Amino acid sequence: MKLHISSPSELIDSPVSFRVSDTEASSVVLVVRVTDAEGHPWQSIHDYQVGDDGVVEIPDPDEPWTSMEFVSEATAPVVFTGCETGLDFVITATAEREAASLTVRRSWGVGLVTDRIEGDGWVLACYRPAVTEGPLPGVIVVPGTLVSGATQATAALFASHGYAAGVLYYTQQPGLPDSVARIAVESIEAGMRSFAALLYVDSERVAVHAGSVGCQTALATLSGARDFRAKAVVLVAPSHVVFQALRNDGPPPKASALTRGAVDLPYVPVKAEKLFSQLIKNQVRRLFSRRPTSMAIATRTAYAAGLADGDAVEAAVIPVEEVDAPILGIAGDDDQSYPADEMVRAIMDRRSSAGVGAADELHVYTGAGHFIRPPATPTTVDRSDGLVAGGTPRGSAVAQRDAWNRTLAFLGTHLGG
Repeated sequence: MKLHISSPSELIDSPVSFRVSDTEASSVVLVVRVTDAEGHPWQSIHDYQVGDDGVVEIPDPDEPWTSMEFVSEATAPVVFTGCETGLDFVITATAEREAASLTVRRSWGVGLVTDRIEGDGWVLACYRPAVTEGPLPGVIVVPGTLVSGATQATAALFASHGYAAGVLYYTQQPGLPDSVARIAVESIEAGMRSFAALLYVDSERVAVHAGSVGCQTALATLSGARDFRAKAVVLVAPSHVVFQALRNDGPPPKASALTRGAVDLPYVPVKAEKLFSQLIKNQVRRLFSRRPTSMAIATRTAYAAGLADGDAVEAAVIPVEEVDAPILGIAGDDDQSYPADEMVRAIMDRRSSAGVGAADELHVYTGAGHFIRPPATPTTVDRSDGLVAGGTPRGSAVAQRDAWNRTLAFLGTHLGG
């Protein structure tokens, strides 16, 4: 038996097809293995029919990748982590006593040039194609609390599609705060301006792509920005308000996540007491389990309790109608981190009521959770070390493919990339 793999490119979002030859098998067991950027092993195993032409018949081309499961027993399962370059996947097809294997490279970044630029309260990690003709349309990626290889991977994938891309860090880098607490929106705007001013960036064609609490950071900045204007905005699992500051090692401090003019912006409190029962259950489970167990918690109830305070919401709501750019809003209806599905609708409703946002788009996905990443990312684990995202494996897989396709189309329309 011989195994053949074909794809338009090695990019992770490019569909892959499999074919076997020199065999009479009518079905194969296809096994996909990889070690992610954090050193965790993943694997999927599926039975597929083989057509008369030898093509392995996979109804959903993303399934071999999205269905990969965390297979280490040395640590509690956590979400898959990509990287700014690529990973080597080992593919094996077996049929009775026949077997064939290949190693295929699947990448987020191919042939890119990288730069790192530091400013007061911000750091830019920039990616761009090595060969360009003139300034490129740009995408500024604004991360949430999970600053990891996944964020870099997303920016690298944008760059591999022909954009100049930059991750705008404001936490968890040398010289920056550890958590989202009292972040100055002036610093965020300065980072955005610095990206737009790069020689290889077309300053008139810059979009902002934000995720999770990075959305409140981006929206609060853009709605009051003086010297920067985005051409388009993509929000993944956003909030329509400024929330209370976060802390990595305990209850949230009584302060705002964001400031303007060194003054805390009004914020909606996070009711941490709603999480105590989960914390206790996790500790008890870990105490009696023979295997490592997750300490992640579903924080939606804590955020929802804060959002029940109408006065706090009215004071902390972000004036999204002042964002002079079309917005693509994306969320899952099973987000267990916070009610992004409700909040993204609130963003769109506010803009519509103000008579703006005619080119806005809204997509809320059934069965998707908080993590909606580029396609072909495994979705069988719904949590990081500390946060439960929610969503079903299938719902999140469908969401990430559709949302990514829509994101590229949206950017293409408004940036001309």
